[in-house]
Amino acid sequence: MGHFSSTQTTLLKGVGILLIVLHNYYHNLTPLIGENEFAYSQKTFWTFYQTLKISPENFLRAVFSYFGHYGVQIFIFFSTYGLTLKYQKQSLNIGEFFKNRVVKIYFSFLLCVAVYIVLACIKSSFLTNQKVLYWDSLLWKVLLASNFIPRQALMPVGPWWFLPFIMQVYVLYPWLLKAHGKFGVGLFVLVSGGSFLLEWLVNPYLIQQGLNINHTVFGHLSVVCLGIILALQPAIKLPIRYLMLALVVFTLANVNAIFWIAADLSFSVLFLAIAIIALKALSQKGVMTGLLLFYGTISFHLFMVNGFLRSLFHNIAETYHLSWLNDITALASLLFSTLCAYLLMLFDKRLRAVFG
Repeated sequence: MGHFSSTQTTLLKGVGILLIVLHNYYHNLTPLIGENEFAYSQKTFWTFYQTLKISPENFLRAVFSYFGHYGVQIFIFFSTYGLTLKYQKQSLNIGEFFKNRVVKIYFSFLLCVAVYIVLACIKSSFLTNQKVLYWDSLLWKVLLASNFIPRQALMPVGPWWFLPFIMQVYVLYPWLLKAHGKFGVGLFVLVSGGSFLLEWLVNPYLIQQGLNINHTVFGHLSVVCLGIILALQPAIKLPIRYLMLALVVFTLANVNAIFWIAADLSFSVLFLAIAIIALKALSQKGVMTGLLLFYGTISFHLFMVNGFLRSLFHNIAETYHLSWLNDITALASLLFSTLCAYLLMLFDKRLRAVFG
């Protein structure tokens, strides 16, 4: 195929955000299944496998708990892919680039933080014996420094680790684009290889210190580079030998720590291949297309709010531990978060129209 259109990109982001939101809900339900997202554990895979084998009624919980986090890689890929399609046709002014990123994303994040604080203050009035607001964690997050502070990356809301991370991507992106023009794909191979070596040699030590390279751009450079490389090609081509290699690596990544280092990259390649096939089959005006486009449109706001809006539904599920109730509350949580994200997006747009 040629390149993904903006509409197709939005649709695929819709797939990504649904994976993420359902993962964020299911993966905290007990008994925990876990996921090999920021660190690898072979035990986690076998827990996932045994859950499917012994309790097939927990299929949705198991699959989204274990695999759903890969939706983040869809956003990472399309972030640099989309930027590269744009800036290969026009010059990149670094000052203007950063200004646009801050205006587009950081303002919306601060709005979500404000909503979180208001809801937390209301909650704290009913839970006087429980700490609800973690002001130090909020400060590190707003300063975009939390991913470099021990045990703060996933505080106070887990999915918010992505905000400092994506800002790091934007800081590095202009340099990567310029470097590609000067040195070509070979440099990106070295950059990706260096990222894999850091994961293998350094990350175990960082984890002991309460840090993790996968909370930063340095743990995802291979997917970042993939987005740039494919955007600069005349058309997206995924040779069958690369797809077979990606399938082998992704399969082995579930049972081997070394192969797991390349799990995000191999998943991204496989997802793109599946996406190309699926986009040809989807009706341009079908219900599924419209639904995914809608979720792609609200994806950022949904990403930001789903982590702190699920507690009511989560508590119901944790009270009864019934597989069918887990699925119903997951759907209810998704729909409630969807409504809130949509309203927040409209409010965000209204504020930008007033003050922009």
